[in-house]
Amino acid sequence: MKASTIALALFSLSTAVFAEDVADLLKKGDALDKQLKTADSLAVFLEADKVSPNNADVLHRIAREYGLSMDDVADKNAKKDRGLKALDYAKKAVAADANNANAHLALAVSYGRVASFLDNKTKIAYSKLVKEEAEKALKLDDSNDLTYHVLGAWNYELANLNPVLRMIASAIYGTLPSASNEAAIGYFKKAIAINPNRVGNFVEIGKTYAAMKQNSLASENLKKALNLPSREKDDEQCKQNAKEALQKL
Repeated sequence: MKASTIALALFSLSTAVFAEDVADLLKKGDALDKQLKTADSLAVFLEADKVSPNNADVLHRIAREYGLSMDDVADKNAKKDRGLKALDYAKKAVAADANNANAHLALAVSYGRVASFLDNKTKIAYSKLVKEEAEKALKLDDSNDLTYHVLGAWNYELANLNPVLRMIASAIYGTLPSASNEAAIGYFKKAIAINPNRVGNFVEIGKTYAAMKQNSLASENLKKALNLPSREKDDEQCKQNAKEALQKL
C-alpha cells in the first residue's frame, strides 16, 4: 500500500474517533445540563472545546452554561464576569458558524443577561442586538420556543420602558422600532404552543397581560406557571416572579 494511502486511511480513522469523542462529550454535557449541574456541564463543554476548537455547537453550549452560572454566585461583579464570558463564547459561536441558529440564540440571550449589569446606554444598545440575533435565529430555525420567548420579552421590555430609558432608546434607535405588548403576547403564545412545559413562558405572558390590564388572563397564566414542575435552572426564580406579579393584580 502506498504511503499516501496509508496516511489517508489513518487520517480518516483519527477524524472519525475525534468526531465520536466530541459527540460523546456533548451528550455527557447535555445530560448534566438537564440535571441542572451547571458547573459540571460547563467543565465537560470546556473539555470538548479543547478537543474541537472553533466548534459552534460546543461554543454556544459553553455560552449557555456561563450564562446559567450567573445565578450560582451572589457577588454582582462575579455575575457580570460570567455574563461577559457567556457573551464572548456566544460571539465565537456565531463567528464559527453564522448559520447555526443556536449560536445566534445564545448570543441574543447573552446580550440580554449581561445588559442588566451595564449602564443604561449600553443596555439599550444591547437590546437592539438581542432583537437582531433572535430574528437571525428564528430565520434559521422556527421550532425553538426560546427564540419566540426572547422576542416576546424584547417587545414587552421595549413597550414598557420608563421615560428615561425611552429617551435613551430613541437616541440609539433613532425612531423606536415597533414593539408592543400585543406583539409580545403573540410571541409568547407561539412559545407556549411549542413548549407548554416551560415555566418562564407562562410567567412572561402573564406579566404582559398584567401590563395590558387584562388581569383575568394574567392570573390564569401566572397560576399555570406555579403549577408546572420546575425543570430549568431558573424556574424557581420565575415562580417567585409569578407570585409577586399575582400579588400586584
